[in-house]
Amino acid sequence: MAAVTAELVFRDGQKENISVKVENNLKSLIGGIHELNTNVSRLLTELVEQEKSHGVCAEGEEDDSDEEDEESEEPQNSDEQPPVKRSRS
Repeated sequence: MAAVTAELVFRDGQKENISVKVENNLKSLIGGIHELNTNVSRLLTELVEQEKSHGVCAEGEEDDSDEEDEESEEPQNSDEQPPVKRSRS
């Protein structure tokens, strides 16, 4: 039996290994990768939520709150049109 693994390195240098056992075939490997992705995403989401509740931001990152950014930004054009089709002559 084989396994797919991921290693998460925290800001303090602590490491956590995440592993999913797979069988020795492509279907099992693909399923294992999807499961590993789900597990890692869940773990990272939990970490982000913990940091938000503690008010921790990484160096160089800014808080996404709108309270500090009172300045109006240029609105993005959400009505993008597809390119004009060329007619054949």
